[in-house]
Amino acid sequence: DYRYVELTNSIKKEFNVNNVVLGCGSEDLIIRVNTALRERGKIVIFTPNFYRIAETAGDYKQVRIDYNVKSEFVDFGKTTFDKGVKGVWISNPNPMIGKIYKKSGLLRLINKYKKIIFVVDESTIDFNDKSNKQSVISAAQRLNNLIVIRSFSKLYGTAGLRVGFATGKTKLLKEVEKLGLTFPVNGVAEYFIKTVLKNKSTITNIRKRICKHKASLEKLLLSNKNIILSRSVTNCVFFKHKKINIFEELLKMNILALNMDDQYDRNNKGFVRITVHTSKNLFNNLCSCLSVLFKKYEKRF
Repeated sequence: DYRYVELTNSIKKEFNVNNVVLGCGSEDLIIRVNTALRERGKIVIFTPNFYRIAETAGDYKQVRIDYNVKSEFVDFGKTTFDKGVKGVWISNPNPMIGKIYKKSGLLRLINKYKKIIFVVDESTIDFNDKSNKQSVISAAQRLNNLIVIRSFSKLYGTAGLRVGFATGKTKLLKEVEKLGLTFPVNGVAEYFIKTVLKNKSTITNIRKRICKHKASLEKLLLSNKNIILSRSVTNCVFFKHKKINIFEELLKMNILALNMDDQYDRNNKGFVRITVHTSKNLFNNLCSCLSVLFKKYEKRF
């Protein structure tokens, strides 16, 4: 099915959207959207963000996200855009800091600047059990300046199979579609995604398990007085230890976390990001290692 009729129809039905532009993963869509946007004018990127967005945006301007570690939400404050800006990239939730914009605030900004095309990357929104209320995917079906990108590489588990899609009413998507897929969506990926979309209970159960494990992990972290937890709406937990380099200590225990020093601002150095496991065995092992680590430094501090 070289036109991917069955696959696109399955996506339209599941996400209640009018049109679908397929990508060889969301990364392919990022490159193609930026190719089309660069022809129109300057691009603004809310950072920190996925590096490929900046790499393919040409001469872009960045707006640093202002956030509080105690809150799950961030806002746009007094953000304004120059006349030459034609495109704005926003990841919602932002996987690099785990925060999310409130839907109302996001839509206010999009409606305020009707001549700017907003590209909202919702690749990690599916992990949130409130994703239906927080997504702007339905708004993209009626607004002329909004594109929403989704990925099947995250919650749906097809990272190696490379499938994502963009949806929206804007004419820019027609230009993106004309650019064509970098690589075709292969038959295995197509079959897998169509099958998964027919089995919603599987995805729902995975999401519930992640949320349960995440809550347990946060409880464990907060039981230690030296831990500072940064609230997150994604499938990751962000935290730091007041006295030790938690990244180095975890590495000694064969736990590879993401060092957030290059992503967080200077006032929030020392944070790491750990992805919450769906596997009970891996999750229990992680919790055991953290407990051992905390007890090791309990007497010292």
